[in-house]
Amino acid sequence: MVVHQQSAISHQPSIEAVLFDLDGTLIDSRQDIAASVNHALVALGRPAQPVERIQTYIGDGVRVLLERAFGTSEAAVLEQAIAVWRPHYMEHCLDRTRTYAGVVEMLSALRGLPLGVVSNKPEAPSVRILEGLGLRERFAAVLGGDSAPTRKPDPGPLLAAAARMGAQVGSAILMVGDSENDIVAARRAGFASCGVLWGIGRPEEVTAAQPDHLARSPEEVARLVKS
Repeated sequence: MVVHQQSAISHQPSIEAVLFDLDGTLIDSRQDIAASVNHALVALGRPAQPVERIQTYIGDGVRVLLERAFGTSEAAVLEQAIAVWRPHYMEHCLDRTRTYAGVVEMLSALRGLPLGVVSNKPEAPSVRILEGLGLRERFAAVLGGDSAPTRKPDPGPLLAAAARMGAQVGSAILMVGDSENDIVAARRAGFASCGVLWGIGRPEEVTAAQPDHLARSPEEVARLVKS
């Protein structure tokens, strides 16, 4: 059963398209992201940090990730860090990244619906990961943090993804993600939201963002969409 429902979606049209966040929702990418952040830190003379700390920096795009890791917003430092991080992550983004248990089955259960990915991670590694995990063909649209002029929590990338997927204006679209960014972006776009409790985001923060639904497993997401 769906764990929690903040507001009933049953009075609205059936869900006709689903958007997913990537990191912390479809994939567990913490180890590879942390390895590339630490590569950049060490290369620029800074000490490496634990994975558990770096995972708290994830979710707002590469520049913010590295700004948090380096503890500075100085443009010159961040440009250097990005220049080191980017090629390393592209090469190593599939070393230990895997789908969460139940994700492949969830996507299979949703066959026939337009599906998309909207991530704040850059588009190139997002696509590379989905291809490497054999999932790219499942999605009609994949947008990264550099695919549109804005990033989540701005609704622009969600609206752009819906347009690429051919979702009709006024159709019921669900955004599924593990962070406040996903839930706020969905609300601003006029989409329903489902916060997931298995990902990188802290469950209490996901709940506090007041999504329309909460789910503890991918199976519950599929059940919500199909209900």
